[in-house]
Amino acid sequence: MQVDPHAALQRGKQEAPLLSAIERGAITVGVEANSARGAIQIAIESLSQLDRRLRARLLDAVLERERMASTALGEGIAVPHPREPLGDALEQPLISLVLLGTPLDWAAVDGELVHTVALLASPTASAHLEILSQIGRAVRSAEVMRLLRSCPAESALIDGLRALIEEKRA
Repeated sequence: MQVDPHAALQRGKQEAPLLSAIERGAITVGVEANSARGAIQIAIESLSQLDRRLRARLLDAVLERERMASTALGEGIAVPHPREPLGDALEQPLISLVLLGTPLDWAAVDGELVHTVALLASPTASAHLEILSQIGRAVRSAEVMRLLRSCPAESALIDGLRALIEEKRA
């Protein structure tokens, strides 16, 4: 019986949930929004794979969560999300990543304006928490922050994030 020595490495090397959620979701670069609500609306409307009713439900849930407390993490990043997972309405987590042309005040604890919005929608709490954790680690990376601030084209952003995330996992 022949064994491929690389097969075990390939099986063990799974795609990062954060990157997969971005690839399944949407990326919008260089858009202008007048408010956090406007940026959230842009992020949700970019998720064209969701039907109109689900996008409306998601908008209501995200705005309700935003009224509770700002979802700005600091360092120019906001992660708006609903308080509760969407359950059966979604098969897998999605992120709508919006790189703003002009940063917005999002009531961040550090007072910084938000330049990157990563709207997260998940079917389960465990998926939601895993991706939030990955986002938290990613934004502590100076390289990731430089990439996001550079407002690259969609393909360059995905390639750059993939390289940085895989480098950190190696």
